[in-house]
Amino acid sequence: MKTILFVCTGNTCRSAMAEIILKDKLKKNKIEGVAVKSAGISYVEGSKITVNARKALNSIGLKATGFRSKQLTKQMLNKSQITLCMTASHKNAIKNFPRVYTLSEAIGVNDIPDPYGGDLEEYKMTLRALDYACELIINELIKIKGE
Repeated sequence: MKTILFVCTGNTCRSAMAEIILKDKLKKNKIEGVAVKSAGISYVEGSKITVNARKALNSIGLKATGFRSKQLTKQMLNKSQITLCMTASHKNAIKNFPRVYTLSEAIGVNDIPDPYGGDLEEYKMTLRALDYACELIINELIKIKGE
C-alpha cells in the first residue's frame, strides 16, 4: 500500500482537512492501494479538528468523526511514498527526509495559508484550495493507474 502524508503545523486544520478530502475522493473514484495520513510538526496530542474546519468539511458533506491530531514522526516520514507540506516552512523543517515536497512543487498549487483562529469563511477558502489540490492529486493517480 502506498501512503500519502499531509503535513502542517498542528494537524487540526489544513492537513486534517486534506486527509479527509483525499480519502473521500479516493473512495468516490474507486482508487485502491493508497493510504492517506496527516500529521503536525508541532501539535497538542490528540486534539480534535477545529470547529471551523469541521463546519467547512460539513458544508461539502464530509465528516471529521473521531479525528485526532497526530505528531509527525520519523517513522511516518520514512514510510510515506510522498509527503506533501502545506508551506515551504513545513518542508524546511523536515527537508532531510526523502520524498518531501510542498504542494506547489508536487502539483503546482500555492502554499495553503493557515486559517487557524480565522472565521468560517477563511476556513471555507482553505477548504476550496485543498479540495482543488486533492482533485489534482486524484487526476495524477488516475493517470498513473492508466499507464
